[in-house]
Amino acid sequence: METKIILGPPGTGKTEYLLRRIEEELAEGTDPTRIGYFAYTVKAANEARTRAMSRFQHLEKKDFMYFRTLHSLAFRQLGLTKNDVMKDEHFRELSDLLGIKLSNTNRKMDTFGFQLQDDIFAKIVDMARVRNITLKQQFQEVGHLEGGWMKLKYIADGITDYKKSRKLFDFTDMIIEFNESTNEEIVPKFDVFIIDEAQDLLPIQWAMVKKIMDKAARIYVAGDDDQSIFKWAGANPQDLIGLHGERYILDKSYRVPPRIHEIATKLINKIDNRIPKVWKPKGEEKGELHFHTMRAAVYTKMDKGQWLVMTRDNYTLEQLAEEMRLRGFYYSMYGIPSVSAKKLKAINAWTDLTKRKQAVSLDNVNAIYHYMSVNRGVKYGFKTMPNADPESLYTHEDLVKKYGLMIPEHKIWHQALDRMPLREVAYIIALLRRKENLNIEPRINLSTIHGAKGGEADNVMLLTDLPRKADESYFNNPDDERRVFYVGMTRAKKALHLVRSETDREFYEAFH
Repeated sequence: METKIILGPPGTGKTEYLLRRIEEELAEGTDPTRIGYFAYTVKAANEARTRAMSRFQHLEKKDFMYFRTLHSLAFRQLGLTKNDVMKDEHFRELSDLLGIKLSNTNRKMDTFGFQLQDDIFAKIVDMARVRNITLKQQFQEVGHLEGGWMKLKYIADGITDYKKSRKLFDFTDMIIEFNESTNEEIVPKFDVFIIDEAQDLLPIQWAMVKKIMDKAARIYVAGDDDQSIFKWAGANPQDLIGLHGERYILDKSYRVPPRIHEIATKLINKIDNRIPKVWKPKGEEKGELHFHTMRAAVYTKMDKGQWLVMTRDNYTLEQLAEEMRLRGFYYSMYGIPSVSAKKLKAINAWTDLTKRKQAVSLDNVNAIYHYMSVNRGVKYGFKTMPNADPESLYTHEDLVKKYGLMIPEHKIWHQALDRMPLREVAYIIALLRRKENLNIEPRINLSTIHGAKGGEADNVMLLTDLPRKADESYFNNPDDERRVFYVGMTRAKKALHLVRSETDREFYEAFH
């Protein structure tokens, strides 16, 4: 077994390096079907696969190396089918049985590579499993919990019994089952085993990785202990730091400019227990670094350009989103635009009908009618367009004469779509006055630092407000928060705006 550890500081191109290693392996005659590339999230795995398909066009699909998450590998090796996996209806049924609200976290795992329930009791159950500790240990770490141990044990047993009685798995179950299986046949044998973003792996994922590593000939582990920010879920940078193998440091960033590189490395170098890394910034421009005492000062700069705005916690993020709305900024939060696609469809369809004098599809007519009042915008009985041909196109005149439309074509969209909430109407009008193009992806993206990991933008606004638990953690063990903000700072490609906390200036001043 030959293990190489690739340490990649922000923007140094870990994926490109790994693809080059695959290219070398193929040139040396390695069977591509015996190469496995595993990423932390489905999105990352798919992106790597897309780049590989473009790079290795000579390979047929059946002969292609495979790009997966650890969850999907466990699913495949255990011989599971879609019918074996917990679905929406199962979570709804289980919620009713237990008297708590559960959601299908299997569908929401691409933010972090794992997902926890919102309900506090179910979240504790999930945390114990992904950290590979007992429920009792997790409970003791939480401290006071209304309802106590008995309620927690009741919910944990209820979840376990439900899945067991129906022979169902969630994604965490798959990895646990893989790890606990004594069947050696389920562990694949790779000539080349690649694991990316290793610093984010949880204890149960490390257990699975090491089980696969024991059978692999050549191993590439890529990551960066400085960017390990999921310690609250059990990820520990020491797992990567303590891994034995030949280390190789990628020493040139293609994202981070000198000024931002300087402050970021100054922050991360305060950590003693880390793998030292010397890496160079990109050299075209020095970049911009700005310090602000309040975030309102940054808003004046946000009329143009691509922005990534990050907070430490969801509560502050929600406050920020509300401020963005009040100031008339078009934004997305976790990739979801601030104006829904449904509303935009109705607005655009009405504009096509009236201003552009175009015929529109039945789907667009339905979008319009959805936001019209019965007997005010559209006659009773016509809201669902009965007997309409889904393949036909409809003009404003068609809809008036045959399909119950009552609004004349001189009315503009917010007069016609009278069921659209007034608050939304005011917000959309403000966006249009700012000449925002609502038909493209918003240029401003809001996210927590954890949710933005792997992302980047020309301009980054980073709020240094710490939630209570993080604030306590910072003073007891500042290294965890240093890693989090290091990740946030190094998302910036051109300009970084650091905004002082409105409640406490201590952490903000740590950047100076």
